[in-house]
Amino acid sequence: MMKYRVIVNGVSFYTTSAAIKRGVGDFVGVNTAVRMVYKKMQNAIEIGCTGLATSITVYDDRMQSTRYDVQISKV
Repeated sequence: MMKYRVIVNGVSFYTTSAAIKRGVGDFVGVNTAVRMVYKKMQNAIEIGCTGLATSITVYDDRMQSTRYDVQISKV
């Protein structure tokens, strides 16, 4: 099972692909951002990358934006 180190807005934790798919946090925005970067990470692994970092902006039902800086790397 592949383990990943995830950093969201400066907070880091270790997780697995199964946990990312289930959700890694209590907030929908965090889960959405991590899942989006994880999906991009899967494509990056195919070409030999071991990590990926990007910023994701998520909007709630009132169109309030929240920006997440997400980094995922293989452990």
